[in-house]
Amino acid sequence: MTIINEHSLLELDPSNTRFVDARNVFMNAQKTEELIYREPFTNTTHVPETPYMVSAAGNGHNKGRSPVPYGNVIHTLYNDLMKDVDTIVIFSFDSSFHHTRLYYLFELYGLESTLYIGSKDVLQSFLKTVTTLPVNLSSEFNARELELNSTIYMTMDEVKEAIKNKKHLLIDVRDYKRYIGSGDALDLKSGHIPTAVNIPNASLYVDGNLSLDSIPDQLELIKKFDSVTVSCGSGMSATPMFVFLKYHNVPVKLYGGSFSEWITDDQNEIETSVNTLESRVDRIE
Repeated sequence: MTIINEHSLLELDPSNTRFVDARNVFMNAQKTEELIYREPFTNTTHVPETPYMVSAAGNGHNKGRSPVPYGNVIHTLYNDLMKDVDTIVIFSFDSSFHHTRLYYLFELYGLESTLYIGSKDVLQSFLKTVTTLPVNLSSEFNARELELNSTIYMTMDEVKEAIKNKKHLLIDVRDYKRYIGSGDALDLKSGHIPTAVNIPNASLYVDGNLSLDSIPDQLELIKKFDSVTVSCGSGMSATPMFVFLKYHNVPVKLYGGSFSEWITDDQNEIETSVNTLESRVDRIE
């Protein structure tokens, strides 16, 4: 895992680094275009959400709302971005989860990348010195399939088994109202997967940036579990929590399909009661 801030950013070679703009408005290509036009980042390559971060329904690794793209898509994207450079640096701002999503996808297929978590102003200034050119991204993908790294990915069947283990912790990062089932505009059912505790994604952010120093008290409790799975609505917004926990050496996996896949099986139970992190810790001590 390679994460840099505004200080280590200045140590990079601007002639041998490609900067990857992962800013996207979730499920809204038009607003994404408006965002990129309104606040351009010079000398960067923008990666759209579809098809590089989210596959079309039925064409990815799960049945959730945002299927994980197959390895041939990610491998082709990576080759495009790595053309004539040794390093790619992924960034986004404004409490985004797209940079951590793309970073996770590369790691899922064993591909090295760097995640930038730091000042927007410092990055914009540094980009003026960058001489690597933006690249055109492929719209057709080779037939090569990469093996998915099962040590950081959970399927629905694996989650069903994992939640039976009291030493396993499932974290739901959606906002509290969605977690307790008081209405969900995105999914047909409301609530959460049994045993899941709620640590909202917003708790990881400070001034729109992912903070690796956030939730210290909760992190101490999380580390008491043998294994951890992070989940959200569709596997997108759980990636900041995955990055955060992996950075802190927690044995963590992402449930790729998350709640939107969980509810596709009518036999799967849904809870609306609150499971606290403290109560889950009490069960194992």
